[in-house]
Amino acid sequence: MAMPDLHPSGSIVPIVLALCEWCGAPGRDLLSAIAIGLELCLRLGRAGVDQATRMSRFLQRGQDATAICGCIAGAAVAARLLGLDSSGIANAIGIAVSFASGSLEGNRSGGTIKRFQSGWAAKSAIQAAMLAKYGVEGPTQALEGRYGFYHCFVDGQFDETSLVEGLGHTWQISDLRFKPYPSNYYTHTGIDAALALRKKGLRVDEIVSAELAVATSMLHTVGEPLDRKQAPKSTYEAKFSAPYAVASALIGGSGLGLGINDFSDEMLGDPARRTLMRKVSVIAAARCDSIFPDQAPSILSVRTANGKTLIEEAMINRGSAGRPLSDHELSTKFSENCAGGLAPSRVDALRELIDRIEEADDLSEIVRIFEAVSG
Repeated sequence: MAMPDLHPSGSIVPIVLALCEWCGAPGRDLLSAIAIGLELCLRLGRAGVDQATRMSRFLQRGQDATAICGCIAGAAVAARLLGLDSSGIANAIGIAVSFASGSLEGNRSGGTIKRFQSGWAAKSAIQAAMLAKYGVEGPTQALEGRYGFYHCFVDGQFDETSLVEGLGHTWQISDLRFKPYPSNYYTHTGIDAALALRKKGLRVDEIVSAELAVATSMLHTVGEPLDRKQAPKSTYEAKFSAPYAVASALIGGSGLGLGINDFSDEMLGDPARRTLMRKVSVIAAARCDSIFPDQAPSILSVRTANGKTLIEEAMINRGSAGRPLSDHELSTKFSENCAGGLAPSRVDALRELIDRIEEADDLSEIVRIFEAVSG
């Protein structure tokens, strides 16, 4: 199965958490709604994969499939949580087609708008469901119609089998992967390779140059334009820069190898980091193309001052089925993600609530933890 090139939980989980708390739904309903929403989002995105090239047509057009498909899937699950029947859910989906949007240009040439796109999709999904609840109707062929979803976004090219085969019986969410690092997925194997070389004893002051070989599609996102990727202008741009990610991992970071603190303004302006990332080039490699998109592989070659060339390959993504994160690693990531906004005692309380969420009759306690942060 090709990588979907989207992050469905970014839109689906906020929708479900908000509506379950508002409607007074128990934890069991929350978990089932999340599963349904994630599944629909994945299927909507994967139906737009070009089977010949095994590439997402959304991604090839520079579209944010997470926000676009998340809006549609989110509207469906929101309508279900609001108690709408099949006709009402269909109307919510149809309405959401008119709300779905999202561009990836910010990943390439800068800007921070993409940070808002999943949240905007969640808002739009709930609005679509509410409009359907109060009588607004969507088109009857919202997805497959002459001017429907797939025509508007991918020129009408979609795989109906990926969309509906085994729906409700075969769950594609089992393919989802945890991201170990807080940066674009395509930077991750480069980080792994750099961490491995550092663990083997490579010192930053030994490095003359480094070359990261990736799949062609990865290159477009994290390696082009190279001069911009070697000198990102914001911490957000740094998350989509292979030179920044590799340089930071070679220097050594926090969390699971690189963490949230490694993408701060202070780190972005660090002279040693800026010098090192200018030594890192990014190229496409046929060997990586042959593996992508099942994995997002990288091959890192480092030339040292004594004339040696060190090569480290990372062909399987950490966090995938082939290299799963342990429970301890997931817990570490959870704690780091919470640390910027919650006191340690609240992090522990939140972890405990999540661990027993299936038995919870009232989800408001979880929401109150986050309200305390915003308040």
